Amino acid sequence: MQRLRDAPVALFLELMREAGVPLTASALKARLRERGGAKPDVDAAWRRAQPTLRRAARFDPATRTYAWVDGPPVPSPRPALDELLSPRVDATRRLFLAEAVRAALTERDDLESRLRQAYSAAQADRATHERRARADGARALARVAMELEELAAAGARPWVMIERIRALIRMWDLEPIGRAGEQIAYDPARHAAVAGAPPPGTPVGVVRPGYVWRSGDRDILLDRALVAPL
Repeated sequence: MQRLRDAPVALFLELMREAGVPLTASALKARLRERGGAKPDVDAAWRRAQPTLRRAARFDPATRTYAWVDGPPVPSPRPALDELLSPRVDATRRLFLAEAVRAALTERDDLESRLRQAYSAAQADRATHERRARADGARALARVAMELEELAAAGARPWVMIERIRALIRMWDLEPIGRAGEQIAYDPARHAAVAGAPPPGTPVGVVRPGYVWRSGDRDILLDRALVAPL
């Protein structure tokens, strides 16, 4: 419980107000433990808050009980700070205002800390994802290189090597745009001309194929096919 550590006085006063009847120290601490406070933390908070509570609350020495004292409501942090700076504020009211400002600062610091942690975690996740993506890409490239060298050493014909490489890259959702030496109709969205830019539909020859990556429901153009006029 953050408030148990940073604003114990306000927390105990809140319990008194909710109870509506005088409570002993044991009863107040028991209510805090019911809300999830650990006994050592509750006891430490009570030791810090008790001297102030004897002034801020109505303490009955005969019954050893503490009761809520009605007073003006505690404003939000900014008005509370403005009122706190006024010399006309009595000691009890000043205590309430200080607790409101302290609680707001604690909440702000906690939020800032959580945001920093979330940002650091996001940065770490991004770096991990990038490393994994680079490793996957390197693994795929290495596999193609190994297959190519193995086929070349075995004396495979060029078309066999090409078909094997294409089969490998399809495993990574890559689709070729054209084949080297193939005649196709020029499409400026998928083809890059060696020289000039022929009208769409003009017959051209593929110098080097391009590639599209099928990512989920999207096709991402990695590189256009290089073409030349016939």
